[in-house]
Amino acid sequence: MSSPRRATRNLVLAALLAASSAALGCSPATRAEQVDPPGPATEATAMVAAPPDSAAGAASATDPTFDTALVPLHDVEIYSRIDDEAVAVDVEEGARVAPGDRLAQLDDRDRKATLDMREAEVARAESAWQRAQSLHDKSLISEEQFVAARSDCLIAKAQRDGARVEYERCAIRTPIRGVVEQRLVQHGQSVKEGDLLFRIGDPDTLRAELLLPEARLGTVRVGRPVRIIPAAGGAEVRARVTRVNPLVDAASGTFRVVIDLDNRAGRLHGGISARVVFDSLGTAAR
Repeated sequence: MSSPRRATRNLVLAALLAASSAALGCSPATRAEQVDPPGPATEATAMVAAPPDSAAGAASATDPTFDTALVPLHDVEIYSRIDDEAVAVDVEEGARVAPGDRLAQLDDRDRKATLDMREAEVARAESAWQRAQSLHDKSLISEEQFVAARSDCLIAKAQRDGARVEYERCAIRTPIRGVVEQRLVQHGQSVKEGDLLFRIGDPDTLRAELLLPEARLGTVRVGRPVRIIPAAGGAEVRARVTRVNPLVDAASGTFRVVIDLDNRAGRLHGGISARVVFDSLGTAAR
């Protein structure tokens, strides 16, 4: 093919390409930019612009449930008040006890002997005091002797009472009705004064304490019905708000709410985790 004819065909092809680009409204370079994958800046912009999960946001904003623990309203720790050996342990963990029940016994032989001696001293002092009264009425002893006899009797009784207290401390007893939550003493163990021996809790009344956000202040009042849902599963229990402390903690922006639960039926165990649902504030997320 001759050069004039080749040149003419090239001119025609160039004209056709120009016409196609004009019809598409873009240059070849612009089209290439559109099909290239987005760079890092484009990806970051897409993440910021993506709308949040509206369902999750609504749940966190309106969820009226609060996690807490259910603890016995009455819970006592029993410590040893003397040094001695545990010669008997009467209860195990989980046992129900009544006020005054013996939980353990420490060796009381030395203290029993001391108490017996003090009782004998009281008997002797009382006898001397009676003789002194009779002699004083007859003016046969001085006022000083009379007062001394009375003082000796009072001192002997005080010493006896102290010895009785020490003797009675050998028997470890519970002051409340409840369940043995912890037993920390064993038969034959050497116990020191101040050692923790038992923890007793009364599961008949359980307490839940919540720290609610300030936004709930005024909507939660005494008597407000709630549902208690055990975290480990099981049937929910109905209860009511017992106390509301309207003082808001400035640091946390929360106020304290107390719920006492009648648990005499034994449906719940003390110490478990649970969720408190305020029915009047919405429906709990299940």
